[in-house]
Amino acid sequence: MDALNNLRRWENTQGMDEVLEFLRFCYDNLDSDAKKVCFLYGALYPEEYDIYINYLLECWRAEGFIPNADESIHDKNAFRDARDKGHAILDDLINVSLLESSEKRKCVKMNKVLRDMALRISSQIGDSKFLAKPCEGLEEPPNHEEWKKASRISLMDNELCSLPETVDCCDLLTLLLQRNKNLCVIPKFFFKSMSSLRVLDLHGTSIESLPSSLSGLISLKGLYLNSCSNLVELPTQIEELVQLEVLDIRGTKISLVQVRCLFWLKCLRISLSNFGTGSDTQNKLGNVSRFVSLEEFSVVIDSSKQSWDKIVEAIATEVASLEKLTSLQFCFPKVDCLEIFVTKSLAWKKGSCLTFQFAVGDHDSSCFQILKSFDYPSYNRLTLVNSEGVNPVISKVLMETHAFALINHKGASRLSDFGTENMENMLVCLIERCDEIETIINGDVVTKGVLECLEELRINNVLKLESIWEGPVHPGSLTQLTTLTLTKCPELKKIFSKGMVQQLPELQHLRIKECHQIEEIIMQSENIELESSSLPRLKTLVLLDLPKLRSIWVNDSLKWPSLQSIKISMCDRLKRLPFNIVNATKLRFIEGQQTWWEELVWEDDAVKQRLQPVFHP
Repeated sequence: MDALNNLRRWENTQGMDEVLEFLRFCYDNLDSDAKKVCFLYGALYPEEYDIYINYLLECWRAEGFIPNADESIHDKNAFRDARDKGHAILDDLINVSLLESSEKRKCVKMNKVLRDMALRISSQIGDSKFLAKPCEGLEEPPNHEEWKKASRISLMDNELCSLPETVDCCDLLTLLLQRNKNLCVIPKFFFKSMSSLRVLDLHGTSIESLPSSLSGLISLKGLYLNSCSNLVELPTQIEELVQLEVLDIRGTKISLVQVRCLFWLKCLRISLSNFGTGSDTQNKLGNVSRFVSLEEFSVVIDSSKQSWDKIVEAIATEVASLEKLTSLQFCFPKVDCLEIFVTKSLAWKKGSCLTFQFAVGDHDSSCFQILKSFDYPSYNRLTLVNSEGVNPVISKVLMETHAFALINHKGASRLSDFGTENMENMLVCLIERCDEIETIINGDVVTKGVLECLEELRINNVLKLESIWEGPVHPGSLTQLTTLTLTKCPELKKIFSKGMVQQLPELQHLRIKECHQIEEIIMQSENIELESSSLPRLKTLVLLDLPKLRSIWVNDSLKWPSLQSIKISMCDRLKRLPFNIVNATKLRFIEGQQTWWEELVWEDDAVKQRLQPVFHP
């Protein structure tokens, strides 16, 4: 990452030729041609653009970049194996700073300088000419000669209203036209000379149909039509796309009936509405089970749920029949439907072979915004919404779950009611609007460490929550927790129970907001013999709207060796900070209201003088 930061500083300096020469050296020293072409492919996207990792890996596979991706054609997990190999390449490119991890956990991006270099290299390679003009405000398409020369074309995020009637593109492998919102029509013969095309992305355009020339794309492996909200139909010759592996029709008006002939698909993404909204139940059934080669299946929740409840049990049974399934995103409106799938699915019975994102319960519109922030694409995710009690099938799924969201749940007063023995793989937990929960874990009913792998705990709008932990905190509990966020818990009085602070050697981020009964962050009565080395990795502390807060810690005995940033607002009773001349040596930022800062009480003016430069009102 230091290399990337240096590049940003040098972007507008005179030494860019030398910088590009050095980067070319790094590129040339990549240990495989596969990594080189994968790196170059990133230049099709705008600089600093968030590229979805799963999508990028699919494009790499479609283009044939991932070595040996097709050798295991008879392997039931061929698509997953290709993803794994793609992730290994991606990690290597990130490690040598040729690609950059995005703040969005499921994305990567390319720096401007690196993209310029990649475009320069691609222009020098005979069979890898790029026509890359994303985000340039184009209203007219490139000329015929530009189309003819290119092997990969990116015109995404422009203002194109039309495309040429015909183009000579016999060598074209990738065509990216996504999010040209003014593009309503694809000319009848537009695809006629693109028989080598492998990736076609039209998502987010305003097209209503696709021309019959689409059927001539006999090499096409990835077709992305998601968010084409006006798209109603596909050409009847769609079945001629015999190489197609990935199809995304989420957010379109296309019926699943129209694509059921593509039984060789390996990855299919649809919305609930693609099952159809009419009363003809028969046409909605028997379609999913036809996709006998499907490895990855995603059904996302949208606004069309009217008839879903009537057919979901039958659909769940069909999904359970997909023997090659390795990844499933699915909405089960009732726990009983989940039980049907778990009981009948051969893929589920293989255990670790299936990764999943399950939404269970009636997902009303208020849940969607919550779930947008609960997106962990590489984790097994279970979201339980508007449900009651503790069902055995939930406990069974929990055993395989990495990220668990419990929203508006009734009939449980503790998270531990779901069985702490079922949470050994849990890495992330969100609890939201569960009005009967009073504490998270009851230590009196367990005999060993629990939540030993948990890294992130978020608790929001839990009205009766009084504490995080009751009873003894057994060794090993919460030892991997890095982030704790507590918001709008009006009855919460106790955050760190006796012994809990000592169990948090990895805690880095603590955020507490609108918890109006909190008086002490670390309660003195619960932590009489607190060691000075406690919370050794805490980096950020955010305290907002805590009107009764009097103390972070009773004195300045803690070392706070990693603390870098503090944000405090609307905590008017907090008159002292737990710092002295020698502790919190890495603290570089304190944000708060000017009046609050001026009213703070200091044991020694030297401490205030030390911290004054890092205070920002």
